[in-house]
Amino acid sequence: MKIGIIGVGNMGSSILDGILEKKVIRKDNIFVFDIDKKKIRNLSVNILKSNREISEFSDIIIVAVKPKDAKNVFEEIKENLNSKKLIISIMAGIKIKNIEKIVGENIPIVRVMPNLNVKVKSGIIVYCYNKYGKKYEGFIKKIFLPIGIVIKMPEDKFDTITAICGSGPGFLFYIAEEFEKICIEKGISAQISNDLVSTLFFGTGKMLFETKIEPQKLKEMVSSPGGTTIAGLNIFEKEKFGYILRKAIEAAEERSKELSKD
Repeated sequence: MKIGIIGVGNMGSSILDGILEKKVIRKDNIFVFDIDKKKIRNLSVNILKSNREISEFSDIIIVAVKPKDAKNVFEEIKENLNSKKLIISIMAGIKIKNIEKIVGENIPIVRVMPNLNVKVKSGIIVYCYNKYGKKYEGFIKKIFLPIGIVIKMPEDKFDTITAICGSGPGFLFYIAEEFEKICIEKGISAQISNDLVSTLFFGTGKMLFETKIEPQKLKEMVSSPGGTTIAGLNIFEKEKFGYILRKAIEAAEERSKELSKD
């Protein structure tokens, strides 16, 4: 089995790292191409000269370019595709039916939506497939499990998943940024502020993940009656933080739908 990766940015490079670390595929059976030669110059796999070459030499083709470049890439590689070659699309907002319009309806296609946290091997990877892609389900898990949790979802849920899991890290980074600003304003050094906030988020996430206790119950564990946490949570309620978060997610979800239409 030979695997090719078109686009070696944040997602493409993280997938490649996971494949190499877990030795899913031998190095000599991995091919990569990116228009930015700096991204692939020092890689220890086969570096090819074009997208077309990737599609020619690979049995599995991972397309991890920007959505705006999707049409050009698929037009370039379609002549080398057939029913025995799998396309794995990592592009946000690009529906399977839109890929099929270019490459043909008999090509196996799996659509995958990973989030940024795959860079630290703690990502969320959601996938779906067309009727020809189903037989590759086991292989999809083999490729992506090294970099996060892998969950199958119907494609009509992808806009919601994009808003929550894809944009979610950005929303949490925003909150972390605000925490750091407050620390610095209160006279704590920038370095210590970063250490405090990053550990706060790491530990809180670990509590959620490892204990499997519902967020509401964990919140209650840290909220003593009349204590400091309750005083702060009352402000969240008063200023309708939940409403603001919902509106942010809905805005991201709507944008994902617009990208799909485009």
